[in-house]
Amino acid sequence: MSIKSIRNVCDMMARAIKQIEKDIKAKERRIQNLKRRLKDLQSQPNPDPAKIREIKADIKELETQLEADRPQLDAFKEEFAASCGP
Repeated sequence: MSIKSIRNVCDMMARAIKQIEKDIKAKERRIQNLKRRLKDLQSQPNPDPAKIREIKADIKELETQLEADRPQLDAFKEEFAASCGP
């Protein structure tokens, strides 16, 4: 493989790492926003149980996605370090 091809792969991996990091941060922010909404909703006199279930389900789904995203990010970073340098 030529140096140019390796550099292209490294550039692609670097972009993927940045995108995964960006996605993780966005999901973490979304979870925090949902938790605030849930807290506000639960503090109301007659909270909507369906809305509470929906928000909890959304939080759980995002947390599940993060459980997959973080190891993927670590794997990309390890591969990048091994193949492209720090």
